[in-house]
Amino acid sequence: MSYSPAVLDHVRDPKYVGWLPRDAPDVGTGEVGTLERGTVTRIQVRIDPATGRIGEAVFKVFGCSAAIASASLVAERLHGATLNEARELEGLAIVAELQLPIERAGVAALAVEAAKAAIADWEQKR
Repeated sequence: MSYSPAVLDHVRDPKYVGWLPRDAPDVGTGEVGTLERGTVTRIQVRIDPATGRIGEAVFKVFGCSAAIASASLVAERLHGATLNEARELEGLAIVAELQLPIERAGVAALAVEAAKAAIADWEQKR
């Protein structure tokens, strides 16, 4: 399977790989997927409660190139986004931007799901 230049760029130079302290009050963590199914995606966000903006977003992925590229792009989109903007992310938009084969839409959906779970985790801490 050949991938688009956008996918290859995110795989060769992924944006915002890392972790944040899970217990910090301003950090939300979302982790989705299973090892048995072949992909686990974790996205963490640091949110400024005063502005409602995501100041930092990081990810870790166990999975294929499409999963890495999807999480990298989602983390990139989250930086500086409002919570409402982050909630509007859609897996199919990630698929389109990365020019992923439709068979890989599931891993893009996981990245978006992890982002939304991270926001929900942060909200639950409040």
